[in-house]
Amino acid sequence: MPTNNSIVGQMRRALRNYFLPRRHTALLVAIITLFAVRPLVSGTGAGPATFSVAIMFLLIVALYTIQVDELLGDHERLQHQRRRRGVLGWVLALIAIGLRLGEIAFPNHQLATAGSISWLVFFGFVTLTQLRGVLKQKNVTRETISMSISVYLLLGLTWGLFDIVLFEFQPNAFSFGGAPIPSEQQTIPVLIYFSLTTLATVGYGDITPATLQARYASVAEGIAGQFYLAILVARLVGMQMSQSASHNAEDQSRDSGTKQSGEED
Repeated sequence: MPTNNSIVGQMRRALRNYFLPRRHTALLVAIITLFAVRPLVSGTGAGPATFSVAIMFLLIVALYTIQVDELLGDHERLQHQRRRRGVLGWVLALIAIGLRLGEIAFPNHQLATAGSISWLVFFGFVTLTQLRGVLKQKNVTRETISMSISVYLLLGLTWGLFDIVLFEFQPNAFSFGGAPIPSEQQTIPVLIYFSLTTLATVGYGDITPATLQARYASVAEGIAGQFYLAILVARLVGMQMSQSASHNAEDQSRDSGTKQSGEED
């Protein structure tokens, strides 16, 4: 009769076998969930708690994703890099969570600013890790597409967190077009919205950078977004063409082998 430990172990292995090949799709779903939840919930009552749950879900999926990587090359060196990346990710995540809990228990401006900086550093680290993974890909698969889209959205999220930190230090960094300055609860969704519109170079004009630092940060984000899309599309097209050429060569080699075998018979 199987013990509880063996049942739990089997469940963990089954979950790992299912989730591991789909981890980048799971990360993309977590990011989209975070962006979708905030407009649907209010800034009071259960709204902030729901948004916090979405952030925690994204954090957990991101932590798992950055710790798993294809070990192509020097296995020992890559294992060491993966362990170091996992430890650093957990340290940054625990700091961010600790400051968030401290802000909830003892609300003050200093803790809020420190918490924003910690989340900025964590998601910046996740974005760079995922970008590195995109550049290492050799084949175009569903997971490659999911990872590429995730990096684009993470760029918007990370830059939005930078805007939030900048707003903490410079309350006049952004002009809200005659609308009242958003409350502390509204700052996060409003500035992330501004970041995403800047990344996509939509430019509605309802929010504009007012200080020199905010203006240059916004210009840098727009340029980075356009360069990323251009480089990504070129790389995906190149990988797809390489895959097609490789498959054609294999088919021709197989056909040649079959034809030669038939002639010998």
